[in-house]
Parts: sequence; structure tokens; C-alpha cells
Amino acid sequence: MPEQVVIMGAGPAGLAAAQVLTRNGVLPTVFERSPWVGGLARTVERNGFRFDIGGHRWFTKKDEIHHFFVEVVGDELIEVERVSRIYFDGKFFYYPLKIGNALLGMGFRRSIRALVDAVAVTLRPLPVEGEPTMEQAYINQFGRTLYEQFFKTYSEKVWGLSCTEISGDWVVQRSKGLSLATAIKDAFSRSRGEIESLVERFVYPRLGIGRFSERMAEAVAAAGGQVKRNHRVVRVHHNGQRVTAITVRTEHGDEQVEGDAFISSIPITQLVRAFRPSAPPEVLAAAEALRFRELITVNLMLKREQVTPDTWLYIHDPDISFARIHEPKNWSRAMAPEGMTSLVCELFCNRGDQFWTAPDDWLVELAIKEFSSLGFFDRREVIDGFVIRAVRAYPTYTLGYQRNLAVLKRFLRTFDNLQIIGRYGTFRYNNSDHSVETGILAARNLLGERHDLDRVNSEKEYHEERRRPAVAAAPRR
Repeated sequence: MPEQVVIMGAGPAGLAAAQVLTRNGVLPTVFERSPWVGGLARTVERNGFRFDIGGHRWFTKKDEIHHFFVEVVGDELIEVERVSRIYFDGKFFYYPLKIGNALLGMGFRRSIRALVDAVAVTLRPLPVEGEPTMEQAYINQFGRTLYEQFFKTYSEKVWGLSCTEISGDWVVQRSKGLSLATAIKDAFSRSRGEIESLVERFVYPRLGIGRFSERMAEAVAAAGGQVKRNHRVVRVHHNGQRVTAITVRTEHGDEQVEGDAFISSIPITQLVRAFRPSAPPEVLAAAEALRFRELITVNLMLKREQVTPDTWLYIHDPDISFARIHEPKNWSRAMAPEGMTSLVCELFCNRGDQFWTAPDDWLVELAIKEFSSLGFFDRREVIDGFVIRAVRAYPTYTLGYQRNLAVLKRFLRTFDNLQIIGRYGTFRYNNSDHSVETGILAARNLLGERHDLDRVNSEKEYHEERRRPAVAAAPRR
């Protein structure tokens, strides 16, 4: 059992690893570059309003992972009814698609074409040579008509790329088991969670998802571990077989920290670039080829009771810059003062583009203009607004990314005391529960168990696991 464990990154994955270790008598040190914990799954408070950086529900198929979550924030949990819709062409469509709602909204002719297309690809899927694209994956799941109606425009808005340039892996991970057939089945029977995309209820901390990470950080510190904020990892030192130390940059200068075992949830591309001696040229080239997508949230405070009934609303209209909104009050009434509500408007971009470099005031005005023009609210109801920018928010599955990722992982596996976890650390589009699971299993590996972290959120693992029901004891919001 190692004595000095160093954890890079204080998101849910890194803090879950630290929590497990402290419960077993190992006191790790966690280094976080930001002044807060939680990473993208954090909650920001402003003038009595609370905002998640994008909505992060909690749902898992695994009792053990769920019990871990409940142990951390159980007394704060509420149960939330999921209502997710698509806004397109002036109409609202339920998402995941409910067949009656979708077909009626599309009109008779297009609905017939959608059904014919879906049946056709069920009987004869599109032939795929080599790596399937996102376009091919969506068409083989839903047919071309539904793909063009509901998935193409939104996906290209989110990723800033054509669906022919993105790997079909994203579709497999985010809509496992979902198809027109499952949508039809769901129209006649309420989903009980067999397909994660159709889950109708989830649990959520009353004061925002950030409470999960905050409480883990508090517990780690109370047990004698350390969570050091404003400490950015700038170098990873090694002897060719083992990582020996890291250098962290603080407001007081650089500090070298030695350790016996290292767990990293920082972006895998940053990790390999930080190695000293440097990683081989082919590894650095592979890291350069992997891309992340940035996220801007414009957070609006409104003097009205409610804007929509949705937990998420996906904006497929190509004339609207924002891709998704969520209304925190629909997750928990405690997220907004009485008689008021708020919106988190998500805009996906790349560092250096027109949105990323735009002034905050311009972005706030853009959100007000676009959503008031849709009739969501009157601009006179806006109390205030502010902007949050999140770098490297989402790993981008461009075609061929698997080859580059495999190069990085082969290199990192040569160091027997280093493990990578979380969405950023593994470059896998994990949900919160998957990220937490990687952290838990990495800690258990240090405690003498043997777990393959690559199995987490893999296709095989997903279908083998039984579903995880909502917690009956959680109060309704």
C-alpha cells in the first residue's frame, strides 16, 4: 500500500479516489488548478441564484456506485422528474423521441418517410467500411429522415464539425440501445431505466451538483488528506519506468512534490505534454491531434416563476447560436429565490473563435436577444446575467481519434504507478457516474485490488450491468 499518493485534479473522479483512500487510512494530496473543486460539475452562487455549469444529473446502473453517492450527499438528495425536449422549427419535441409527438410534429408526409427510412435501415443498415461516422451511426439507428430532422443540425452546432468528420463512437456512448423501435416501445410503457437515455427520474443534490465534490473535499480534509486549490500541474517527473514527482505552480512559485503513486484526472493531452524527460515525438504528435471543445454558459437571472417545464431543452434551430438551455429551478426549487427563475444557456465553441473572444456583455445580450425573440421571456424580465468559460469541456471524437488515444495510453501504461481517470483523464465522454467509478476503482487498485479502468463505460460493460433504480427514500423536489 503506497504511503504518498498524489492526485491531479479535484473533479468528481479525483475526489472520489481521495475519498476511498482516506476511508482506508491512506491520506492523499489532491492538486487542483482552480480555486474551486468539481471541475465542470460545479455549482456557482450569484445573488441568491445557484447555477450548475451545464446540467449534471445523477443516475447509475450500479448499486455500489449509487450507494457511494448517497453516502456523500444523501441528506441533501431530492428526486427529479426528467422533462427533456427539442426545440426546432417553432415546435417542441420530447427527447428521447416519443414517437407520437415526433411524427405529429413532423407532418404526415415526412412522418411516413421517417417510418419507411427507419424500417429500411433496420432491414438493411448502411454499409460501413472502416471507422463509422456519426452520420452513419445515426442513420443506422433512426433512418435518414429522423437523423436530418433531429440530430444533424444539433450535432454540428455542438461540435463545430460535419457529422461526416466525427466518429460514430459518440453515438454509441450517448444513445446506447436507443432507436425508433425503443421509442415506439417507450410510447406504450413508462421507461424503467433499461436504456439510460430514457430514464425518467434521477436524484440530485438540492443545492446543485457541486455539493457532491464540495462534500467529498470536506471529508478528505477532515480525515487528514489535503485538497490544494490554485495548484496547477506543470511538470511530471519520471525515471522511464515510474513517475517520481510532479511540479505544481502556485501564486508563491513552483513546488516539487514526490509520491509513491499518482492518479491523474487532468486532460490526458496536458498530462503527456508535462512529462520530463519529454514524451517521445510520436506521443506528443498524438496528443496534438486530439481535440477538446470549449463551453460558454450565459447565466440569466429572471423575474418570473418559470420559463419552461424542462430539465434540458435542446435548441436545434440553426439560427440560434446556443445549443442547449437548462432551468436550474426545474431541478431544485432551492436554486432560485422565490418568485424568480434562471436559465443556463450553453454555447459550444473553440478557443480563439468569435464567441470565445467576445466580451461578456455581448454574450449576455446575445442570449437575451435570441431567447426573447423565441418568446421564452420578455427582456424586461431579465435581472442580470454573467458568463462562465470552460476550457476543454468535452473530448471531441474526430475520425481517427482512437489511434491517437491508443498511442497516449500505451505510453502512459509504461509507468506502473500512474493511473488515468475521469472524462478528461481518459478522453472518454463519461457521465458523472462513470467518472466517479474510475476514481473509486483507481483507489482500490492502490489498496491491493485489480480493476481494468478501460472497462468503465465500455459497450460490453454497459449491456452486462443491470439497471439502477431511483432511490425511493429521496424526497421529491
